[in-house]
Amino acid sequence: MSNDIAQALAFIESATLNPIDVGLYSRAAVLPGWRDRGKCLGKPGQDGAATIGATLVSVLANLTGQNRTDVANSLEFASRHAAHETGADDYTAAYWTELKKCMLRLGWFKREDQWSKDFIDGQTSGAENFSDYVIDNVKGDALYSSHEKDVIIRALQSLRSDVEKRAFFRRYTAGGDKGSFGVSLATVTDSGLEMRFSAFTFSCNAVVDDYLISSIKNIKADVGKNNVDIAANQKIIDSIRQQLEQKLGQAAGDYIDSVDI
Repeated sequence: MSNDIAQALAFIESATLNPIDVGLYSRAAVLPGWRDRGKCLGKPGQDGAATIGATLVSVLANLTGQNRTDVANSLEFASRHAAHETGADDYTAAYWTELKKCMLRLGWFKREDQWSKDFIDGQTSGAENFSDYVIDNVKGDALYSSHEKDVIIRALQSLRSDVEKRAFFRRYTAGGDKGSFGVSLATVTDSGLEMRFSAFTFSCNAVVDDYLISSIKNIKADVGKNNVDIAANQKIIDSIRQQLEQKLGQAAGDYIDSVDI
């Protein structure tokens, strides 16, 4: 066993994860009979999407079923661990910093990590809500290809138009005058499984009820954005998969939700 694998296994064993609020919104308390989080990301050969905590993750059609499982497992573990570590700061940059640190200890390695800042005045921004702002941001972002942008935007538009799924996502993204959510895209290239994501944090001058649809006409907000590009070390991912799934357990119905695109 390599030292990297041993370290990852030790981290999984020692890490504390935020508990799941089983049964909220009458959702399933456990995974269905197939017991595979990856199925929430759709079938291989098709683009898919799901919300995992505060992240809307989209996957391209070229991901296998195992790829989808690895993406979902890694993101749920990292999201729940980050929420435990940051507590009341889970709508801030601290949450996304902890999430990234966790991913890097689960067999992923970093290729790009850059923070930037912005300021929104709802009177002049041209965006009706924060999801419009994120969509405009993704459209102009060199991190994503044209097709990747299209998949991310379709997923976000689908999510915000579905009342139940939006309410589910709101639990992890709305904190009064602070809110945060991320959009992520997973694909497979000649180099293997890769994931890119953009995390947004909003610190507002007033309470915002829903960070996807609430009007920001009278809102001013400081915005933080974190662009991250990571790739999987498949040898480590394969070696820790069983222990990772055991630590996560079977309860996931109240943390992951599929999104139609």
